[in-house]
Amino acid sequence: MIGGPAGSGIEKSGQIFAMSFVRGGYYAISNMEHSSQIRGGNNFLRIRIDEVPHEVHVEEIDIMIALDKQTIDEHISEVVDGGAVIFDGESLKINAEELAKEVKRDVRLIDVPLKKLATESLGNPVMANMIALGVMFGLVEFDIAGVKSVLEKAFGKKGAEIIEGNMKALEIGKKIADEKWTKDFEVKVTAKKNPNNMFLCGNDALCLGAIKAGCKFVGEYPMTPSSSVLHFMAAWSQKYGIVVKHVEDEIAAAISVIGAGFAGVRSLAATSGGGFALMSEAIGLASMNEVPTVFVDVMRPGPATGLPTRTGQGDLRQVIHAGQDDPIKIVLIASDMEECFRFGFEAFNLAEKYQLPVILCFDKYIGEGYFTVAPFDENGMKIERGKLLLEKDLAKNSDFKRYELTEDGVSPRSIPGQKGGVHRATSDEHNEHGEICEDADNRKKMVEKRMKKLEVALKELPPPIIIGDKDADITFVTWTSSKGACVEACEMLKEKKISANVLLIRTAYPFHKKETLEILKKLKRPILVEQNYTAQLGGLIAEHTGILIEEKILKYDGRPFTAKNIIENLK
Repeated sequence: MIGGPAGSGIEKSGQIFAMSFVRGGYYAISNMEHSSQIRGGNNFLRIRIDEVPHEVHVEEIDIMIALDKQTIDEHISEVVDGGAVIFDGESLKINAEELAKEVKRDVRLIDVPLKKLATESLGNPVMANMIALGVMFGLVEFDIAGVKSVLEKAFGKKGAEIIEGNMKALEIGKKIADEKWTKDFEVKVTAKKNPNNMFLCGNDALCLGAIKAGCKFVGEYPMTPSSSVLHFMAAWSQKYGIVVKHVEDEIAAAISVIGAGFAGVRSLAATSGGGFALMSEAIGLASMNEVPTVFVDVMRPGPATGLPTRTGQGDLRQVIHAGQDDPIKIVLIASDMEECFRFGFEAFNLAEKYQLPVILCFDKYIGEGYFTVAPFDENGMKIERGKLLLEKDLAKNSDFKRYELTEDGVSPRSIPGQKGGVHRATSDEHNEHGEICEDADNRKKMVEKRMKKLEVALKELPPPIIIGDKDADITFVTWTSSKGACVEACEMLKEKKISANVLLIRTAYPFHKKETLEILKKLKRPILVEQNYTAQLGGLIAEHTGILIEEKILKYDGRPFTAKNIIENLK
């Protein structure tokens, strides 16, 4: 863990540390917990490094860098026996001997004059955190020769002098550790062959999927924790020919992507719960006009502003019911980096094939957390534009009906400027040509036409899956990032000779009633695991299957699950 005040470079230095181990052949995950206040609050980055991949953190800390006293006060109890705390006693006005008396455990208190060394050796007190990082590398005897390539990637735009300065800071810290502390520290990590893995967050993975799908317009008003979608797409906009608009609010974002979708452009708007609430009316508009659009909700706790920088899973009901009356839409749920990428791609195909809004939903922990993953498998990924007509197709039809009643509910589609494709598009109910029509029989047919799409689309939407032993005694029923904690809890239970598996829900709307019911009937002991107070996934399952899962492990404090949380609640 690296903890300290806002503006002390916690996230940047932590990412350098984690990425160095990824380049050294290990699996790393990192998650930033920071206060929404500009100043104040306890900010910290938790990093887990292992020889095998994991998706969630553990609660114990081997090494902690404390850049303020608050980090020590709040987290030293989490440091394991034999662990270490690196701090600057002079700057923080902490007496190491007195602190040792308070701790009363076998914790190595490594007092290093970080600020003084950074000022005297490097002429820049900001480098204190990099010296501390060097101490950390030294404790585990990790060869920092390969770290330079990571620094070049992190600071390449700032020039060679900055890169060399940071490298020197690491060397200073490592030398201090080597001379005094390394021999006594038990955890040792040796660099291995680099498997060429990636280290990225869910928002990045989503963007990669969207770019591969041919997304050419992004309309977004930044809202934590979705903002990096806007930043990523803007950074790559010129290379991939994407128009990126930082609009005035979320209503404008939703309307702009509907306009782009109507014009035939694959479009995306990302937000969080509060912004999505403003988009709800527009989603009804896209539904009525049958316009392909993709929306992303990276969830954080509410209501209202809630906990702006924390994680939660409380938007499920909101995204399912967005829009007036019975609007058509598809809601997908991503639970890891692979699904953020894959669903980020497929959302655009589904939007155009079925001419409707597709909403991709995942939580802040996935969206902003960083994970080590192998390069994504792109086999079979092909752009499908559905019934989008060419002018030669329109020329064959003298009476083009944009909302033609068809067997699968999907009508032939034209875009502005195509000869023979002129039609009306209105937010009111309409007939096959798009002309406003309040006839009762027409209304009935149009509602049924739109809803038919969902029935057809369901066949190709991600079904619920069982992860682990098919005949387990315990089944954790969950969605999005809670999956990782449940999977690891299953591994821990296996060591205790208890069999457990995970039922993962990946499509929220339309719902896989039949498949979910078949699985639930076979379960011995289902336990719902999710991050909201009202057990929204459990309610959705009960609504569609008639089975109410009585046992629940619910968490709504804004912090992600760990496997230990689940095991303790299970007891």
